[in-house]
Amino acid sequence: MIGDFGFRPRTLVWLMVIAFAAGLAIRGVQVARNHEIRYPLTVVENNGDAGALKARADSIMAARVARENTPININTATAADFDRLDGIGPVLSRRMVEYREQHGPYKSVDELDNVSGIGPKRLAAIRERCTVDTARKLEIGNAK
Repeated sequence: MIGDFGFRPRTLVWLMVIAFAAGLAIRGVQVARNHEIRYPLTVVENNGDAGALKARADSIMAARVARENTPININTATAADFDRLDGIGPVLSRRMVEYREQHGPYKSVDELDNVSGIGPKRLAAIRERCTVDTARKLEIGNAK
């Protein structure tokens, strides 16, 4: 007897053979019906395919890096945009948006110090990643 199941070794071997044969039969039916068999890996058949996959991966990574290094315009940023900054979480990012809605557009990055929860250290940490869009202000000023 093996374990608590009461199988004899010969019975267990037969069950394993039957399971293996059933698996082969299922695969044979899928191939015969032209069903695509999907595996979690991508099969690269030649160097051209590998080069294309590498180029795609590189471009995705470059886009992510560019997005992370692009300064955030604090006058148009959403809470999700502010949340990308180091040390700024969902609560603080909502406060930054609420402050802008209550007091109008930020005049400078230093005005972020007026938001509850942002002190001099946190402001110094995010200063390089924040900007105020001056071109947009000029357009609004010229429209009047």
